[in-house]
Amino acid sequence: MTRSTYFIESLVPSWLMHDGGYRAALTQHLRDRLTLQGYDIVAPIRIRPEAGQVPPPVGMLMLRVETEVEEFDIEVGED
Repeated sequence: MTRSTYFIESLVPSWLMHDGGYRAALTQHLRDRLTLQGYDIVAPIRIRPEAGQVPPPVGMLMLRVETEVEEFDIEVGED
């Protein structure tokens, strides 16, 4: 099995980073998305500001929500 990092990014007003309800909704969205795709979450879900190559507009912030998932490795033999 292999561990991979899975993330989503969300451009939000900067004050929304401190809103507990929004943070809970982002966490639940990522959890639901990964469960729907059949992944097993094996690490805590983290939310942090993301500094990209292009700065966000004034008063906005890019949030990155990430976790690690576990995937099965499938090797196909050449028969």
